[in-house]
Amino acid sequence: MAGVGRFISIETFAAIITWAVVSGSAIWLMLQSDGFSVLDLSAVVVCFLIFISCFLIANADYEVRLNTLLKRGLLFAQYAALLIVAIFVPYTYIAILSTIWCAQLPYFMRLSYAICLSFLCLLPLFLIFSFYWHQEGSLLTGILFWTFNLFALVVMNSTRKESVAREQSDALNRELIATQTLLNEAAKQAERVRIARNIHDLLGHHLTALTINLQVAYRTAEGPVQDNIKQCHDLSKLLLSDVREAVSEIREKSAIEITQTLQALVSNVPQLTIHLNIVDDIMINDVKTADTLLRCTQECVTNTLKHSQASELTINLTDKDKVIYLTIFDNAHHNTTKSLVYGNGLKGIQERVNELSGSVDFALTPSGFVTNIRLPEPL
Repeated sequence: MAGVGRFISIETFAAIITWAVVSGSAIWLMLQSDGFSVLDLSAVVVCFLIFISCFLIANADYEVRLNTLLKRGLLFAQYAALLIVAIFVPYTYIAILSTIWCAQLPYFMRLSYAICLSFLCLLPLFLIFSFYWHQEGSLLTGILFWTFNLFALVVMNSTRKESVAREQSDALNRELIATQTLLNEAAKQAERVRIARNIHDLLGHHLTALTINLQVAYRTAEGPVQDNIKQCHDLSKLLLSDVREAVSEIREKSAIEITQTLQALVSNVPQLTIHLNIVDDIMINDVKTADTLLRCTQECVTNTLKHSQASELTINLTDKDKVIYLTIFDNAHHNTTKSLVYGNGLKGIQERVNELSGSVDFALTPSGFVTNIRLPEPL
């Protein structure tokens, strides 16, 4: 079960069991009867396999994102297979498979539309059982099955809402962790700068004054005392140089660690494999620049999940000649004949980048959507 749980949900597993019992019993009853030919039996077996295959593809819990049109096609194929089975098989209980079919509808439409469609989908089935197979009580059976479908619709609609809420909660949690990481880095940077400034302003000032006084004393002293003062003067100059070097090193190491921040943002994103490539020696000393990089990356991830069928997203962060380059692209196939529509997300990225005197451009290519951001490194 642990291995099964990695690839299919418990709901999908329950549907497989239901399908196996319904299809298996129908095929067994056909084998026990003399009224069915080999061609009839073969057609039923094929249709049962088409039904479950299309169901599994449409509802697979892999790291694969199928487009909506393909999923609707798979849904239609399931229903067509069920109707063909009803033509070859006179057993009304095969309508149980319509419950499996209806349970998928909340993922494609509003609940009210799904309820209406669940009722309409049973009409062809029980018209077949009533007028083709002349089954008695088909109307009552149809109403009973519709109540099962109604229950499945309500339950799956609640499950879908819980799943959406959980994904939104996980996304918000990733954003909060990334923001917290950035704030911690900003606090560390501020503390390092404060220490460096204090060392420079206090210790450096006193050492400078000491060096000047020793230089004056050296010029007025004579004999062995002058040699001792010169030695102290040289030591003070060396100490002042060491202090300045230490201050410079502290300031250089006060850069914000952007890698951890971005890793926290893109970790465990559902149905999307994210490749994060950041050069090792990148230096980001400005909190606002780091925050802009974080927010733009966050918006790109959100847009990819909402508006594309990409399965992979690549994030490249580099710097060259005092310019920071952030390039983000997915692997979705886009229709390049359509013009790019700038929604609130893309406009928000533009506004953030423009505030830092940077530039951004978006490209809709056949191999994916590309975002190129260029930010000048703060002086």
